Amino acid sequence: MLKSRHRMARLVLVSVTALWGITFSLNQVALHSMGAATLTFLRFSVASLFLVVGFGLRRSFWANLSLGELLGGLVTGALLFGGYLTQTEGQRYISASLAGFLTGLSVVLVPLLFLFLRRRPTNLQLGATVIAAVGLFLLANPEGHGRLLGVVLVLACALFFAVQLVVVEHYSSTMVAVVRFTLLQMVTVAILAAVVAVAPRGGGLFPAHASREAWATVIINGIGASALGFMAQTWSLRWLNSIEISVIYSLEPVFAAIVALVALHQVEGLQVWVGGIIIVVAMLLVSIASPNGDTTLQESST
Repeated sequence: MLKSRHRMARLVLVSVTALWGITFSLNQVALHSMGAATLTFLRFSVASLFLVVGFGLRRSFWANLSLGELLGGLVTGALLFGGYLTQTEGQRYISASLAGFLTGLSVVLVPLLFLFLRRRPTNLQLGATVIAAVGLFLLANPEGHGRLLGVVLVLACALFFAVQLVVVEHYSSTMVAVVRFTLLQMVTVAILAAVVAVAPRGGGLFPAHASREAWATVIINGIGASALGFMAQTWSLRWLNSIEISVIYSLEPVFAAIVALVALHQVEGLQVWVGGIIIVVAMLLVSIASPNGDTTLQESST
C-alpha cells in the first residue's frame, strides 16, 4: 500500500509538472497585455475563489485550524508570492528557455538547503540532482545571455521555490489539512500581489485591455496550475521528500518542448532532447533512491 501511494504521488506530480510546462509559455503571451503583479493577483485570486467555492464554504472546513497551520500557510504563501512575482517579471527580460533553466536550478538548491539544515541527502539523491542540473543546462539552449536583471530575478525565483518546497515538506509531515493549507497559500499570494499591483506602476488589479489569451491563461493557471497543482504538492510531500519532488519538477522544460513540438510545430535541436532524456534518467534514479518508500533523510553528523 505504501509503495502504491509513492507511485501515485509521483504520477500526480509528473502530471502537474506537465501542466506547468504548458503554462510557462502562456505567461509570456499574457505579459503582453498585463503586468506581472496583475497576472499574479488574478491567477491566485481565481485559485482562491475555486477552493473557497469548492470546499471553504462549509463550517467544518475551518474546524481545528491551528495557529501553526495558519502561520505555515502564510509563510509558504509569501514564499510562493516571491517566486512567482520574480519569475513572471524576469520573463520580460530573458528568453523562455533561459528562464526555464534558471527556475529549474531549484533542483540544486533544495539539497543545499537540506545540508544547511544539517540534513544529509543520500548519495543517490545527490547524484540524481547533479544529473538533473546537467539536463537542465542542455535544455536551456539559450541563444543569448539575457539581461542581467532578468537573470537575477529568475535566480531569486528559484531560491524562493526551493525554500517554499522545504517548508511545505515540514508542515505536510504534521498532517495539515491539504485543501485548507493550499487555500491559505493561495489567499496569501493574492493579497500580497494586490498590494504590489495597486502601487504606482504596479499595473492595477484589472487590466483594461487584456487579450482573450491572457484571460485564458489566468483561468488555466488559477485552477489547474495553482489550486490543483499546490494541493498535489502538499499531499505528495506526505509520501515523497522535497529532493525527489524537485527532480520531478525539473521535467517542466521537457514538457514545454514537447508541447511546442506538437502544438506549435517548433522543432528543437538534438541538444534539447538529450537534456530531456537526462532529466528523465535523473527522475528514475531519485525514485530508486528509496525503493521501499522510505524518504527519511539522514541527520548530518558534522
